[in-house]
Amino acid sequence: MKLKTWHKVAFFGSIGILIVYLQREKVFKAYKYTKKAFGDLVSMFASQWVGVEEIGNNQSFANNAFQSMLKQVGWHSTDQWCMFFAKAIHYNVFKNNPTEQAKIDKVLGGSSQQSFINAKNDQSGTYTTSNTPKVGDIIIFQHKNTPSKGHAGVVVKVNNDNSVTTIEGNTSDKSISDGDLVAKKTRTSVVGKSIGGDLVVRGFIRKLNV
Repeated sequence: MKLKTWHKVAFFGSIGILIVYLQREKVFKAYKYTKKAFGDLVSMFASQWVGVEEIGNNQSFANNAFQSMLKQVGWHSTDQWCMFFAKAIHYNVFKNNPTEQAKIDKVLGGSSQQSFINAKNDQSGTYTTSNTPKVGDIIIFQHKNTPSKGHAGVVVKVNNDNSVTTIEGNTSDKSISDGDLVAKKTRTSVVGKSIGGDLVVRGFIRKLNV
């Protein structure tokens, strides 16, 4: 006996509804993920790593998942990793979008200063730079006496007193920049202003089209 057209529509429609119902949790999570703002995702992903420590002098990490995340974006044992951490956070916001990850790879690297230059000169529409902060930005610090070197972190909150709350890798609770863990900091957001030592705020790397 042949099924009539409307019977076929009803039959296959019911199967579709059943599949969606069985996968409802995944669908709902995916919907919530895509509806979150880029800055919210950066804050969420960065916050989960606060307190992670390195082993040795930038040699490895006690947290294997964290180490794998850094390796995914180009980090190697003994590399300074503050910029790799910031890059990894942006990279993982687009964990289901390899095309966007490839664009990020072309602009951001392991050097905070070269990444800033790349973002400033980017013509692909992936990144730009700014003198004012926005949640989700990568804040770049520069050594006054050694301009090719610096430090980086991600902005998780913009405060009302010309400061930002950041989460930074390769730092510590006490050190201005260098250290052995991921820590939350409060930094000035004023470009050119010192944060101590010879480090000054250089500016902010901003993801576009988010």
